[in-house]
Amino acid sequence: MTVWGVVYLVVQGTVFALWAFQMFRALFQARRIAVANSGKMWPGPFAALAALRDWARSHPRERNQLLVTTAVLFLFIALGPLRATLYP
Repeated sequence: MTVWGVVYLVVQGTVFALWAFQMFRALFQARRIAVANSGKMWPGPFAALAALRDWARSHPRERNQLLVTTAVLFLFIALGPLRATLYP
């Protein structure tokens, strides 16, 4: 594997780790909102959807960061085969 291949995989892994951290943080915050709104320890799927909507509206900066990180991750996924064919 070339040096650029290693660099590509390290950067892609770092972006994935950042995305996973942001996604889990968003899910835990949305669950906290669902529990607070429903008053139940295990809110149902409709409460979860409403909580995700409320989270997206109340945390616009985090929502935008998550969207950008997701787009960058998809870009790395799409460029993987192209990089592999250019630099075998």
